[in-house]
Amino acid sequence: MMRKLLPRFVISKTLASGVTAFYFNINRYYRKRGCTIPNEPLGTDYIVACGENGDGGRAAGLNGLFDEWDATRRGEPIDAGRLVRFGNVDWLFREYKSSKAYLEKVSLRSRPDYERTMLIVSATLTKKGDRIGGRSIRSITPRAADKLYDKFIQGKRGQSLRQGEKAIALCAKAWDVVRRLYPGEFDKQVPNPWNGVTIQTRTKKKKPAADRDQVYTFAWGCIERGIPSQPQQRLSVSNGFSARKTSWQATFAGRTTAAKNGQTQFTSSTTRPASRSGTRLKRRSITSERLSTPTLKRSWPSSHAGAFR
Repeated sequence: MMRKLLPRFVISKTLASGVTAFYFNINRYYRKRGCTIPNEPLGTDYIVACGENGDGGRAAGLNGLFDEWDATRRGEPIDAGRLVRFGNVDWLFREYKSSKAYLEKVSLRSRPDYERTMLIVSATLTKKGDRIGGRSIRSITPRAADKLYDKFIQGKRGQSLRQGEKAIALCAKAWDVVRRLYPGEFDKQVPNPWNGVTIQTRTKKKKPAADRDQVYTFAWGCIERGIPSQPQQRLSVSNGFSARKTSWQATFAGRTTAAKNGQTQFTSSTTRPASRSGTRLKRRSITSERLSTPTLKRSWPSSHAGAFR
């Protein structure tokens, strides 16, 4: 049996079920020197965990983080080919996207919007002309967060307050999630500079409500084109309500006319169903029978008569 190659810091264990699982585990030598990259389970699939030849998979990304941290510890320059540097804003967003808070809580439909907001934050330029994504996490202070918010709300078509709200909320969430995993990379005095940023209040425009004629025009247009939509259901409900309203108005008109003429019956053709009126007559007859039935007085034995004196 051919033995598979394991990447650096990857160990394998046989579970109780007999399946082999892979784990990323950094040794104590680097832990004592301040390495904060956590140990993680890589799963039971060798290709997903280690790649086809042991030089890829999830282990390759974790080893890349270790190389960045080790180069920073030694004071060596980071290779230009690397996308992110350990401890900067780009690295923080990458760690947030690989966390459970993002993979399990953010839906697939909302992730493109999250990606767009992260790109806006990372691509924002400072006064010196460098990107925010390349700045260290510790360099983002509360004052810097206030100044960045003023830049976030400057959209292409003018002021965009909604864009600033999403950027502040996303940064605050990402800071909290990654700080829990890497507490040593954040400032202990101000761990999250995005909390408490003053956000301008938006004035939402009021949308005019559609009148009855517009709703009917739209609903009948959907019916003619064979397009199923909610207006059809609303139209059927409104038609049923109109029919009930018409019958109620006719009944009320009949009662009013009978009251004016001193009659006891409805003059309108719309009356109550015979079954319900018959039930009411039966109830009245039962009530009259109960009232006409004499009540029986309780008689006490003579032996107990003295107890109540």
